[in-house]
Amino acid sequence: MSEVLKQDLSQEADSPDLFMIELLFEDKPALLEPEMVKAAAEEKFGEVDAVSTAGEMLSFAVKKYAVHFENGDVPPLAVLGQGLGFNSGEIGEFERYQLWDIQDVSELLDRCRYRCFITVMMGSAMEYKDRCELLMDWLECVLGLYPDCKAVWTPTAGKLLTPEQVMENSGNREVRFIRNCVNARFFNIDGTDGDMIVDTLGNYAIDLPDIQVHFCGLEVDDVVNYVYNMAFFFYITGETAHIGEVVDGLDENGEISTGVEWGCQFEDSLIQPARLVLDIAPGEYAAGTR
Repeated sequence: MSEVLKQDLSQEADSPDLFMIELLFEDKPALLEPEMVKAAAEEKFGEVDAVSTAGEMLSFAVKKYAVHFENGDVPPLAVLGQGLGFNSGEIGEFERYQLWDIQDVSELLDRCRYRCFITVMMGSAMEYKDRCELLMDWLECVLGLYPDCKAVWTPTAGKLLTPEQVMENSGNREVRFIRNCVNARFFNIDGTDGDMIVDTLGNYAIDLPDIQVHFCGLEVDDVVNYVYNMAFFFYITGETAHIGEVVDGLDENGEISTGVEWGCQFEDSLIQPARLVLDIAPGEYAAGTR
């Protein structure tokens, strides 16, 4: 890329209480009937209670994931917001340069004029894997009701996928959240002798660390695969509090190896949005200062 983009590190990433995913459309979709959505939700979750069925906002209490409080158990709400406009200008150049999964992405975005959104209310009180499982199941459920959906946008990750890609990821339930809602980004650093950064964006939204590698001399695709594998590891194990001073690195073949140790530490991100990341220094390939 020849254009130099300037970032804004005053933009902070806060773990959202409402994790929203947007479904984008070229033509305005008809409002779904509450009974139809409830029936689809019960096929996915079992027993649900309709909470809001008026107008453009539908919500359903999912009893399977009830959260225990002192005053009793409270089920989270699977929410669908319908009939909303979409302005493609909300997704700026900085974000568009990191949309790797769809060809002619700007053309697609600029054709989309409408959206709906899904979220889970009271999700922040849930264990993160349950929250992600509920959110992914709800996404797949709603996508099945919107055959005209053109793209799925996750703002917290800056990630855009086709509905087909989302459904292809449904087969591996253990890692579909990472595949759908975490983006690996790549940046050349202007004014340096080949310095690059690969990071993840999206783990922070469920209070897990994003990963950052500032390097020179490694194959970019190898580093992208590496940070995704690290994101999978943190999601599956939840082991973030016990991270030591080193993690497994890449060998000469670009494969993760227990025989290669790379230093790591938590620090502020180098790329917006500002957030705490696990910075991994890749040995002799490390760039910058730490």
